Amino acid sequence: MKRTTLILLLATLVAKQNVAQSSATTLDIVGWNIEWFGSSSNGPSNDDLQEANVKALMSWMNADLYGLVEIVDTMRLRRVVDHLGNTEFGFVIAPYCSGNTSGTGNGWLLGQKQAFIYRKSVFTNVTTRGLMRNSSTAYTNWAAGRFPYMLSATATINGVSRNLNFILLHGKAGDTQDDYLKRASGAIELKDTLDAFFSNAGNLIIGDFNDALHTSIYLGASVSSYYSIVSDSTDSDHYKSITLPLGVAGQSSMINFPNVIDNHVISNEVTPYYIPGSARIKTDVTTVVPDYVSAHNTSDHYPVFSNYNLSGVVTGLPIVNPSEFGFVLFPNPTTGTIYLKATRTQRNITLRLMSADGKLLSIETINTIYAGMIMKPSIPELSRGLYFLEILSGQARTSIRLVSL
Repeated sequence: MKRTTLILLLATLVAKQNVAQSSATTLDIVGWNIEWFGSSSNGPSNDDLQEANVKALMSWMNADLYGLVEIVDTMRLRRVVDHLGNTEFGFVIAPYCSGNTSGTGNGWLLGQKQAFIYRKSVFTNVTTRGLMRNSSTAYTNWAAGRFPYMLSATATINGVSRNLNFILLHGKAGDTQDDYLKRASGAIELKDTLDAFFSNAGNLIIGDFNDALHTSIYLGASVSSYYSIVSDSTDSDHYKSITLPLGVAGQSSMINFPNVIDNHVISNEVTPYYIPGSARIKTDVTTVVPDYVSAHNTSDHYPVFSNYNLSGVVTGLPIVNPSEFGFVLFPNPTTGTIYLKATRTQRNITLRLMSADGKLLSIETINTIYAGMIMKPSIPELSRGLYFLEILSGQARTSIRLVSL
């Protein structure tokens, strides 16, 4: 008991000394698998300590929305919200889980549930629904009824409001061929559902995908089981996998598993608001809970974080001149086609064409552009006037004044 008390005290003191990457000017989103949260027979052995650590970590991260999976004890989740401040935060829990679609009885009470905690001062008009709940194939593919859980709301930051859908996943677990095929079929049906009913909406898919995006944990596959979503980057309903580069870089979203299976994916409608390079795995939770990994006392997953500026104007990145950034735009002024030359190799670049009055005209992402390469940006035909081409990476941004004659 004395050791537990000391751990809780240290966690509280460290939390007060550290500042997470949240900001009052950005929309801050976290996806987190809190392993068997509050279960008396699974996950971390000390449920009280797990709850205390979750409270400390959420207070430290100070995000606007948390998409949570593996929530078992709903009363403990309520206490987490009370700790954060129930006048500032609300929460919702999916009325279903694996093997239970009624939301009642021991099957639901003892099952792993999905939940959202959201900041009331940011989110209004909040509604929730389970996707594909009437589909027998979705029931099978999503772990016997662990359907994607969607929260729809109006998010307002600095007076700018956007209607957004947050789709929380807890994918079928396992690395067998059958597990892979179930996830793949579930992903296809989810993408078809989003295209059919939410094709023009701002969609953010977050949670525990139980598979990587750049590869698969099933060794017999060369692509992710979510390939139908990851690869869909050419039509009008395409998605951007903002955590995929983390997996490519060799990072892990679990303390004992070598891959990024907890992911964030955004629709093209959300891309203008995403702050490039802000997606990250919060391995720095150990600054708040030092034995998070060694004692495995909170979860076997790390929280995954991403940031958005709803005005479409990216802030928080240092501004450099175009030559320092590594790009030359020509011809400028132009009477038509323009070209962009890289003077050094760059990765994960975003191009945003803005009108003189600040309207976003086009957006394009570049995975890799090598030093000396010349490319033709995908921009609309320009009328005579003044424009600005913003170029952003995860480390810096620049703006090039473009004159169309």
